[in-house]
Amino acid sequence: MKQLQLPVIGLALAAVAILLIPSSPAAAAEPVATGETNWDGVTVHVMSVTRKGSILTVKLVAVNGGAETQQVAFGFTGKEVCYAVDEESGTKYYVLTDKEGNPVASAKDWMPNSTAGLRREVAPGKTLRVWMKFPAPPPEVTAISLVLNE
Repeated sequence: MKQLQLPVIGLALAAVAILLIPSSPAAAAEPVATGETNWDGVTVHVMSVTRKGSILTVKLVAVNGGAETQQVAFGFTGKEVCYAVDEESGTKYYVLTDKEGNPVASAKDWMPNSTAGLRREVAPGKTLRVWMKFPAPPPEVTAISLVLNE
């Protein structure tokens, strides 16, 4: 699991004092947080974390900077899943599901351990874009960490 710290600022989230909602389209291309993974050569960039009402939307990009194709997977529901956590209270926020139990996230594949998520091969120099929606933490929460299944 990879954990990225994302401080909360007002109604939006940011990483390391970088305001999440960019002031110009050019700023939107900059990640708000970056983390290494257990996949050789693959780095994850959190591109945005936004709060709209009671929903938190996370958009990220997995970039394969290595020399070999990597099998990249993010679990949304099941046993091995991505989640946001409020470190102060220990509250975990799991990916939302619809009425049928499907994750409100990028395309769904079935993976081991009855996990629904996104699993793709990512060639060297290529990227995988992923989004997922969580319940938003209360407004008084000042920081969350994003834990990614890898």
